[in-house]
Amino acid sequence: MAAQLRLPQLNPILVREARTRMRGVRPYLILTIFLLVLILTTFGIYQYMVSQARSGMVVLSSHIGQALFKGLAFTEMFFIVLVAPILTSSAISSERERLTYDMLLATPLRPGQMLSGKLIGALSYLFLLIVASIPVFSTVLIFGGVSLRTLVLTVLLLGSAALFFGAIGLFSSALLGRTVPAVILSYAIVLLICGVPLIIASVWSQFSNPQGQSPPPWLLYLNPFSAIVAVTTVVPIMPQPDVPFFSVSDPFMVIPFLSQFSIGIVRYAPDGPLLMPVYRATLLGFGLCTFILLWISSHLALPMRRWQPRWSDLGFVVVIGAIALVMWVTVEWWWIVPPVEPWLMPVDAPPIAPPMVP
Repeated sequence: MAAQLRLPQLNPILVREARTRMRGVRPYLILTIFLLVLILTTFGIYQYMVSQARSGMVVLSSHIGQALFKGLAFTEMFFIVLVAPILTSSAISSERERLTYDMLLATPLRPGQMLSGKLIGALSYLFLLIVASIPVFSTVLIFGGVSLRTLVLTVLLLGSAALFFGAIGLFSSALLGRTVPAVILSYAIVLLICGVPLIIASVWSQFSNPQGQSPPPWLLYLNPFSAIVAVTTVVPIMPQPDVPFFSVSDPFMVIPFLSQFSIGIVRYAPDGPLLMPVYRATLLGFGLCTFILLWISSHLALPMRRWQPRWSDLGFVVVIGAIALVMWVTVEWWWIVPPVEPWLMPVDAPPIAPPMVP
């Protein structure tokens, strides 16, 4: 009876990708550089907060913890967006360039298993970097100010962004079949998703009618930087003139380049600043787009009869349909209707005094 029981076996493509990516000096060199960047970021933000305290501003321990967490989360998101596409852009094209793709197709593995093994195997190194950064993130616990909800949402955003941008590289590799064009196409898509919305948002107030309006939240729904800023930004419930808002706990509003990533996240209503939770649409959108890209890639990876329906399509249809159904049911939760800005509200005309009778 015991001999008849079989343990589940790992995907052989996943095992091979994980082993080959850890060979040589380069993986350990990248890991060292990544941790050094995080440590330098932590040190720089801490020194900035100390300088603010020395200049006479009110700096609480929670402000330091929030600023450190925000800076580290943003740095890690930037690293994921930069590295994830290049890790998967050669997943299919390298097999074709080495003339080993036909041998891979001759194995009993289905296209879905092959793609999932390639994607998870390539991103396993990225997940290793995220796990390795936990000791650096733990410095935030010394100062406090970060809730468990913020921590969980940040981890979800980082993981979903790794899968989404990895799927972009996998799609480019399956579409073009050559590594260099696939890398170029991957970063063009990344620039279209991350850079173009931020540029439009930064000039939106100049061309809006009337001028001065904030950009619409839907413009930032798929932008990972806007989502991570929306999760890690803390706004006061009521305006507190004695406690500065962004000038102390938010280094993004001080450094001009980084402040561009915060445009459109905070709106100023008559009752005070309001945070736009664009991360809700980002989480759902990344999940939907990831499975759509994997579905298309599973067809592009085939050498012939690419668009012939297969039984594996049923799984993709179920998952994509389930995510779309969740988005339709919870549309009021993630689709943001921004408040009317104070300077756009109609102003009551002053009463006209009756004419004086002589």
